[in-house]
Amino acid sequence: MVSPKSKLTKAIRKPKATWVELKFYADVEYRDIASEGLLRASSFKGLSKP
Repeated sequence: MVSPKSKLTKAIRKPKATWVELKFYADVEYRDIASEGLLRASSFKGLSKP
């Protein structure tokens, strides 16, 4: 859901950013995390509410 302003405690200047509110969590399974911080062999399992 689109939010009119950022919910972050520290201000970030992003003029073209679209801020959103958390409505769902994505359940994701993965095997490992690469050195670049990316997930390896990831798969989407579904959505759940917070």
